[in-house]
Amino acid sequence: MPGISTSTDLQLFHLLKQDDQSAFEALYERHWQSLFNMAYKRLGEREVCKDLVQDVFTDLWEKRQEKEIRELLPYLHTMIRYKVYTLLSKGQATPHFIEPFENMAVSPLTANARFDEKETRQLILLWMETLPLKRREIFRMRFLEDKSTKEISMALHISQKTVQNQLLRAILGLKENISSVVILPLLFFFK
Repeated sequence: MPGISTSTDLQLFHLLKQDDQSAFEALYERHWQSLFNMAYKRLGEREVCKDLVQDVFTDLWEKRQEKEIRELLPYLHTMIRYKVYTLLSKGQATPHFIEPFENMAVSPLTANARFDEKETRQLILLWMETLPLKRREIFRMRFLEDKSTKEISMALHISQKTVQNQLLRAILGLKENISSVVILPLLFFFK
């Protein structure tokens, strides 16, 4: 394997999974500025953006054994965007945009959109990881596997009403957390 400085992100991530702190530091040095710039463009607050970048890398370190990441930079970009949007949705920061926040996702299907379909899907998949296990399973079956609420209730041995309630809670949570970015085209990505 090449030296740390010449290793690819994937090679460094494999070392990171083996608790190699120098690989972690190399990834941090390689990507912190890009993540900071992305957050700063949206928030305009240096200290908050530094904290968000730290949060992303802390999460990466803490969850290194659980994650199977093939493309690290898109993953990190998705994570920083998710952190920014979570902060904004909770009202803990004020957006700093040239254009209004709501206009950023006019149509993720156009070539000039801020979010392409893949990024939007990644953001939603990251959000799904925050759901309770049963709710995540129901949401996945409904929107990724396109199963009906009746099929889900039969597969999980729960009532159809429970499935509907869990889906409602999941959708409300999705709206609350990332609606200003992707809610309109959201359902098209899961069909």
